[in-house]
Amino acid sequence: MTTEHSYPVPANEEERLKELYNFDILDTPYEVEFDEVAKLASQICGTSISTITLIDSTRQWFKSHIGLPSREGEREFAFCSHVVASESDFYEVPDASKNELFAANPLVTGTPNIKFYAAVPLISSNGYKLGTLCVIDPKPMFLSDEQTFALKVLGRQVMKQLELRIKNKLLDKQTRRLQQQAELQNKIISIIAHDVRNPVASLKNIIELSNSNILSETETKELTLMADKQLDGTLKLLSDLVDWGKMQMVAHKLELEKIHLRALVAEKFKKFHVESSIKKNKLINLVDDDFLVYSDPNALRFILRNLISNANKFTSDGAISVYAHKDSDRILITVNDTGIGMSEKTKHRLFDFGGKHTSLGTNKEKGSGLGLMLTKDFVELLDGRLSVQSQLGKGTTISIEL
Repeated sequence: MTTEHSYPVPANEEERLKELYNFDILDTPYEVEFDEVAKLASQICGTSISTITLIDSTRQWFKSHIGLPSREGEREFAFCSHVVASESDFYEVPDASKNELFAANPLVTGTPNIKFYAAVPLISSNGYKLGTLCVIDPKPMFLSDEQTFALKVLGRQVMKQLELRIKNKLLDKQTRRLQQQAELQNKIISIIAHDVRNPVASLKNIIELSNSNILSETETKELTLMADKQLDGTLKLLSDLVDWGKMQMVAHKLELEKIHLRALVAEKFKKFHVESSIKKNKLINLVDDDFLVYSDPNALRFILRNLISNANKFTSDGAISVYAHKDSDRILITVNDTGIGMSEKTKHRLFDFGGKHTSLGTNKEKGSGLGLMLTKDFVELLDGRLSVQSQLGKGTTISIEL
């Protein structure tokens, strides 16, 4: 342990705190399962005070407490700080007023007048001491072997409850994702049935009419041009579906590597040069030359392609820019356009799996709405978050936090 503070700190403190924060338990409401354990510990050990304590960076926080008025205290004075820094699986102070470590502690000389203290550490399955289950009393005493054994058993039960919370949260997340996947797959089937089948059927009809010599040359040309536009959208849709299908098959083993983001954005801009030129849109790459991202390149290509395509769809005589910056251990990538923007109502139903709420682009371009849904799915595969800001007549900014 180190002695940089006025209290002992474990040698693995940084890793210990990361483990604690992974449990996402700090500052959560009271829960009856933990309250019952604290109360039982107090009854078994014959003490007026008991706590389930978690040791944060500068404080001790009580998931449950019996006989204390507040829910947290300073780590500097916490008896439990000594427990998480020790090698022992049981820590007992029979009379704190006669103990050189604690005699001058304000929790001993003042309220709650601690004399007796005993605790067992809460040890995660990875071996980190996150806090304690402790019993306290204003009179000196010792625990019997039976009481010590019971306290250890209860401490293990607390840790099992904490581990179970994580497993349940992960299970809930997986369940929600599976439900979302099922909804998305239903949406894809619906889109294939309509947006893929109809253009192909139209093209077949045009070919049949052309072969029958019913149409004039001018009519055939007009219908062919119409089919050509429909097929452009259909091909993009099929590309999205194929890419999404590939990603679903390898989602459990994404290939993460260092990506030169400015170069990747430049690559995507090059592919949209013709489309953006037709609509007189400027493509602006604001990513720094040395900006690196550790991610899956195929997923990131898919995301950028769809966001740039969407921005171009709703922008004319404007600009589309991509910017990125790092904030602590997170990366924020934004795709901004100066297009027609959208209302709050439209924004809130962008990712509505239940219906089809697409808007025409500035050149009356049609879309299925699938691209943005799949983009959101890709971002979540990368453990990221997608957010949208937009104003009618001023443009839209879509941000990806990775």
